[in-house]
Amino acid sequence: MKKIIFFIAAFIFILLSPFDISEVHASESKTYYAKVLNNSTYFYASPSLQTGEQLFVIPSSYFVLLIDDADEDFYHAKYKDLYGYVKKNDVTPMDGTPLNPYANSSFRVFSQNGLSLMAKPQKNAQVLGTLQFLQEDIPLYGEIIGEELFENSTSTWYYCSSIVNGNSVTGYAFSYYCDLINKAGENTEYFPQITGKLDFSNPISSGGGLSDTVKAIIILAVSLPCLVVLYLLLSPHKHKLTKSKTKVKTASRGKDYYEFNEDDLN
Repeated sequence: MKKIIFFIAAFIFILLSPFDISEVHASESKTYYAKVLNNSTYFYASPSLQTGEQLFVIPSSYFVLLIDDADEDFYHAKYKDLYGYVKKNDVTPMDGTPLNPYANSSFRVFSQNGLSLMAKPQKNAQVLGTLQFLQEDIPLYGEIIGEELFENSTSTWYYCSSIVNGNSVTGYAFSYYCDLINKAGENTEYFPQITGKLDFSNPISSGGGLSDTVKAIIILAVSLPCLVVLYLLLSPHKHKLTKSKTKVKTASRGKDYYEFNEDDLN
């Protein structure tokens, strides 16, 4: 009897567990891809228009992933592996998932003394590390106009990343000492525009919560083995009981007896 109670309790627990799993996935927020349709859309370090918060210009025709509303003017966004902010008026949310949302660009350093990776696009900014002579395929996120290091050079800086002391560091490289610039071409992917207010509170529709059909299949798949176990648990007891009764009847039939008549004894 204890075994029967145990298996019934286990069955109920397993039966209810898929609903708990689906609730965890359904709590994830929905995200949207937004396309950059101009040459002046900045990726920001914070949701502020103050000087120094603009990190770089996002390459036109590519996308950012919108994560949430930061305030009335900014979205919290992701570009490649960077998290930051974009102005709402600078991007166009779209109903679709691009195959190549981010520009794949890179460059090489040809300065024989290497090139400093700076925290700001300025001459006296903090040095974060050094890009080595002839270092190639340095990931390029975007460009920004900064300080001209010397007369008649350039004011363009590359926002890029490099490994410094085993850690990935992002900063600015003075573009004058860079060549083999591999800039991504135009991204022609386009989807229907979303004109209404974005609702980031909705559960993600793809790969997130479990649908009712999937829930039913999971419950059925889990239930059947449990029912089989319960059947096998109960069936042997019943068979033993039946077999025992059969043996008793057989033994009764096997006995022979003779009924005497009292007149025969006289």
